Amino acid sequence: MGKLQSIGRFLRHLFLPGVIGAIIFLATCVLGSEQVPDLPPLLPWDKIVHAGMFFVLSAVCYYDYYRLFDGNVHLKKWIFWCFFIPVIYGGGIELLQLFVFTSRSAEWGDFVADIIGSLLATVGAIYYLKYRDKPKKNLSL
Repeated sequence: MGKLQSIGRFLRHLFLPGVIGAIIFLATCVLGSEQVPDLPPLLPWDKIVHAGMFFVLSAVCYYDYYRLFDGNVHLKKWIFWCFFIPVIYGGGIELLQLFVFTSRSAEWGDFVADIIGSLLATVGAIYYLKYRDKPKKNLSL
């Protein structure tokens, strides 16, 4: 595979995580809190949305990294790029909300929800890696 093809393949696998990251940025920094619809106060919707967004971001990163390397992933690098980078991104967004986009509020709870979402995707990805090659048991009746 040529160097240009290799770069193109790499960029293709960065596209979807980049789009999701941009959507998260827009949703958490640019939109004012008055533009977010009110939801029933029964559940902490804000935290659920944060966890969901970062679950999707990390899950897409895991999937794309897995595809980029044809399933031959280096676990530490996989976790670095797909867990730690999204978590650092979430922390950066909270800092931007605190210092730049002051119409939004920065909260530790949002950052913790981001970590939980990325952690859930990480658990799922590791579980998949562990059990992807195990032979399925045939049940005979």
